[in-house]
Amino acid sequence: MIAFVWILLLCGVCRTSIAQSPYAFCRPELIHYTRQTYNAYHQNWGVAQHRQTRFLYFANSKGLLEFDGSSWRTYELPGKQKVRSVAIDEQGRVYTGALGEFGYWSPGPLGELVYHSLADRVKEKSFRNEEIWNILVTSQGILFQSFAFIYRYQKGQVQLLQPPGNILFVHQAHDKLLLEVLDKGLYELKGDRYKLITGSEFLGRETINTILPLGDNELLIGTERAIYRYDGNLFRPFNEQLNAFIQQNRLNRGLVVGPDLYAFGTLLNGVLLTNAAGQIRYHFSQKNGLQNSTVLAMCQDAEGNLWVGLDKGIDLINLNSPIRYFSDNEGDLGTLYDMAQYADNLYLGTNQGVYYKPLVRNDEPFRLISGTQGQVWDLAVIDGELLCGHNKGTFKIQGSQAQLLNSITGGWVLHRLNRHPDLLIQGTYTKLCIYQKNSQGRWTFSHTVDGFSAPVRQLEEDADGTIWVNKAPNQGLQRLRLSADLRRVEATKEYSDADFHGPAVNLCRIQQHIVVTSEKGLLAYDASSDRFISAQSVYPWLGATARKLFPVSDAELFLLRQDGTLSWTRQGTSPVGDIPVKTNEWVEEYENIVPLDTNYIAICRENGFALLPRKELAQLVGGAVRRPVIRSVSVVDGPASNYIFQGPAPLLSFSHRQANLFITFSTPYYTRPAKYSYWLENNMETWSPYLSIHQKEFSNLPPGQYKLHLKSNLNAEESTLAFEIRPPWYWTAWSKIVYLFLMGGLLKLFYQLHLRRVAVQQNRIREKLEEKLRHQEEQSQREIILLQKEQLEQGLIQKSEELANSTMSLIQKNELLVKLKDELDRVKARSGNKLSGEDFQRINTLIEANISTDQDWKLFEANFNKVHEQFLKHLIENYPDLSQGDLKLAAYLRMNLSTKEIAQLLNITHRSVELKRYRLRKKLDIEGDINLSEFMIKY
Repeated sequence: MIAFVWILLLCGVCRTSIAQSPYAFCRPELIHYTRQTYNAYHQNWGVAQHRQTRFLYFANSKGLLEFDGSSWRTYELPGKQKVRSVAIDEQGRVYTGALGEFGYWSPGPLGELVYHSLADRVKEKSFRNEEIWNILVTSQGILFQSFAFIYRYQKGQVQLLQPPGNILFVHQAHDKLLLEVLDKGLYELKGDRYKLITGSEFLGRETINTILPLGDNELLIGTERAIYRYDGNLFRPFNEQLNAFIQQNRLNRGLVVGPDLYAFGTLLNGVLLTNAAGQIRYHFSQKNGLQNSTVLAMCQDAEGNLWVGLDKGIDLINLNSPIRYFSDNEGDLGTLYDMAQYADNLYLGTNQGVYYKPLVRNDEPFRLISGTQGQVWDLAVIDGELLCGHNKGTFKIQGSQAQLLNSITGGWVLHRLNRHPDLLIQGTYTKLCIYQKNSQGRWTFSHTVDGFSAPVRQLEEDADGTIWVNKAPNQGLQRLRLSADLRRVEATKEYSDADFHGPAVNLCRIQQHIVVTSEKGLLAYDASSDRFISAQSVYPWLGATARKLFPVSDAELFLLRQDGTLSWTRQGTSPVGDIPVKTNEWVEEYENIVPLDTNYIAICRENGFALLPRKELAQLVGGAVRRPVIRSVSVVDGPASNYIFQGPAPLLSFSHRQANLFITFSTPYYTRPAKYSYWLENNMETWSPYLSIHQKEFSNLPPGQYKLHLKSNLNAEESTLAFEIRPPWYWTAWSKIVYLFLMGGLLKLFYQLHLRRVAVQQNRIREKLEEKLRHQEEQSQREIILLQKEQLEQGLIQKSEELANSTMSLIQKNELLVKLKDELDRVKARSGNKLSGEDFQRINTLIEANISTDQDWKLFEANFNKVHEQFLKHLIENYPDLSQGDLKLAAYLRMNLSTKEIAQLLNITHRSVELKRYRLRKKLDIEGDINLSEFMIKY
């Protein structure tokens, strides 16, 4: 019978080995959460997941930790005790246990978790010194367990279930409640009674830390030193290799994580993942990735991933993802640049050389191939041969041996020529090299291409056989046309503008087009116009930007984005989605994705590689992910208010002084990074671009109704948050009605005032018009008067001039009469007494009577003043000593009369006139060089 069992076990091992992947040495991804990340203490004693919200809860030495996928919160117990255990029931109530304390947490009025203690219902005084190490949610109620007591909480009542001795943990498996009673064995708890399981007495001397279901009826019972298999009758050792490991490393926790997958956590050496037969599939420890090797708690989440609470931190083992990783945690291999699968070996090309390991022996480490020490750039399997482009030249790798084919340094890239499938072309530090097959069908170096000398980092051949090269470092693109014998360059064209320089430029061929990444986005070469155009016009499914493109087959393409995220698509369709790989572990400027075989694709990383199964790529970029959750809303710079949501958010209302809101959100999916897009109704016109954020602040929101729409790149379904910013009290509906009436009254008052103002304005305008008309009339009257005055003055002046002229005529007449008198006197004297004296006397009297007198002068003076504006009057005012004769002389001089004319008017001699002029000059005090007549004219 025993021999038969061993045969079955061996057959199982063989089947497992045959079915096992050649890359079984690659392990699931590890995601670390340090105490700096969750901002609490190192030790995490328990883990549980909320079924409804999918949030994770951890029993931490500082308190209860809550993780929603983006942010962490810590809830401390009222007594600041260490939280030793945590469990969540079907309704989502979170139970915790601590020193002398147990109870539950439920959302408070603002959404934050509020603690409700149940310890006051315990009557035993010694309970205050007991720690609740285990909480179990059962159909019989919630069990809180210390090492001395078991309390059952059911229907609001706490009941003591007195065990039959000192106990360890209560376990639930196959609907049974099992616990160890020290020194007695394994018991089953049924209702309020304990029943010893026959044959388990030997377990009372060990420490049972886990009991797990095995198949439909059996149990796995794990102690600190071994795991036993119990079929209901017999206890047998489970797996010799597994038990040997546990014997050395002390089992502490166990968990079923799949139909054929078990997790065992140890105190000394991390986590083991085994199949149902106990064969170890993965081992995680501090040496190969865990933060700490002491496992205190384990929990499987809704996606099938394993959460591990450690003595130092929290780790997540991503079992749900088909991606597996190989990590060189010790740094023995160096930075990985390329890799290849060849002849049942896996080869890694690093900056330290070429390493290999047989794929049929997963436990063997990678070994360095002698002679390949140094920088490896390229590994290529072509026609059954593995060729290596190396800093020292080009090697052919066979098994663990390397043979130098070409000593030209820097074999960067090697391609088969499409038009010459029996030839290879290689870009190196300095030359283009050609390889051909020898007579044995082996690749050998042939020659270099003349007419070209430059470092070639990337090389492609287009449909016309033209060679495109991307020169390093950052020297731009060049197009080469080779001669028919491929020995020289016949024509070349440089693409030296800024678009084709820099580390952002990468060259590849997609279908029939040469495509280049650049600072301006993706560019495709258009042969018809001999220029580069936007690649979106040729391949719209590529998107706008990419850091690098990797066509791994005619149907599949990977796109490395600028932020390090990786997308996968089938050529000719839209990108399906992002591949969930870490974005910060690429080899900068030398990113590489390698098709290993028909089943796997590898991604080179700084310290290893990621392994992608081809058949599960659609699952990687798809899958059901919950829509994002709006987690909290808090007020910034205003009356404090903070709301935390465990589910859908209610309508929120804020005052006008709380117009700056800070909103956080998350996606309770823990193995794929989420990007978010949001749109706030009544504040934003369109959706924001997808961003790697989990919070957003909206500032200075005016009063009104708002609705935040949120979606993620993992789920297009929206989450919404409706809220309002209330207006101030002076801008409510009632105040607006009051303001409306006041406004109506004011409008009416303003209208009345306006009418009054219009009337006043009209009166003012009318008065102004009347005043203006009056002024215009007065002005007209003044103008008429002035005109009449001018006319009168002109007439008067004209008449005065006429009178002056007549006076002058009279004076001239006097002059004539005087002359006649003189002539008559001479005639009388000559005639003697011949004529009668009476006749002469009568004629003389007649002449005397007609000669002008003083009256004639006064008339002349009056007329003269009218003409010359009272000249004489002003002259007398300024020179009162002037005599009448002086005035006459001044008047005659004013009229610009000559001395002769003045003498005749004055009836004096010329000499007398000169003498009068002299006297007048003295009286007027006029200098001798001034003309007296001109002085009078200007006076």
